[in-house]
Formats: sequence, structure tokens, C-alpha cells
Amino acid sequence: MRYFALSCLVGTLLLSATPALTQTAPARPLVRALTLRINGQAIKADTISSRFFLSQDRTLTLNVVRADDPDGEGLTILIDRFPLKTGTYSFQEILSGRNRDASYRFGSTAAYSKSCPDNPGSVTITAINAERHWLAGSFRCTVCESGRGGKRLTMEGTFRYPVESN
Repeated sequence: MRYFALSCLVGTLLLSATPALTQTAPARPLVRALTLRINGQAIKADTISSRFFLSQDRTLTLNVVRADDPDGEGLTILIDRFPLKTGTYSFQEILSGRNRDASYRFGSTAAYSKSCPDNPGSVTITAINAERHWLAGSFRCTVCESGRGGKRLTMEGTFRYPVESN
């Protein structure tokens, strides 16, 4: 009787442990997250129209579209020669051999980082999920309206977003 009770207990323990060993947690869905602030004011970003794109020559383009102008251009940031790794990618003049700059269009406003005498800007990539083609990080840049007396706009935000490629 002791052996029977012991074998029942061992069998029960093995059966209850087996599903835990064979189950794997389902992959959590990645949810698009995108924020945009202009001169500190939060602007709702359109997560459907916004696009992040990596070209064959490894130019990463971040295009953040405003929710109140889904057909507009919004903010576009280019990072030439993106090495597909985490880090901070600061803007540089085109003479450096890298093109890292930003442009912004909303209604009649057109602004460019190269229109500013000082065009600080950077994109910080904090996480890359190459298997699922996602990036996470933040951006900050200064763009200046083209034309005389143009305003400086500080654009910043965060993202967790899919990257398209060709």
C-alpha cells in the first residue's frame, strides 16, 4: 500500500510538472508608442501614418506625422549609415560624410535643422528587436523656419516602433 501511494504521488507530481516544462510564454505583442513635443507642448502623433524606414544603403528615416495633419509631412529625421546597433546618433553637417538632419512641415510652416546656425539634434536608440523589426528610443532636434525671422522649434519625443525596409 505504501508503494502504491508513493507511486501515485510521484505520478501526480510528474503530470502536474510536465505542462509547465513544455509550455512557452506567447510572444507579447509589441504596441506602437510614439510621442512628439514641440517647444515643450505635447502634440498627438499619428501612429498609423508615421513611418520608420531603413533603406538598403542603411539610411534610417524617422517620419513622425501629427494626428491633426495625417496627410502632412510632419517631422522627418535622417540618419545616414545607421549601423543597426544601440547608441546616440548626433546630427552632423553633410561635409562629415554623414547626413543626419531633420526637417518639419506643418501647414505653411517649413523648418530645417540646417537653417539653424546651431543645429543640435540626436536620435538615441535604446533597444533593437531585429527579429521583429522594432526600434525603441528617443529623439531631440532643433529646426528653424526658413525665411527671414523664422522661429526655432525644439522637437522631441520617444518611440517604440516597427521599422520597414526594402
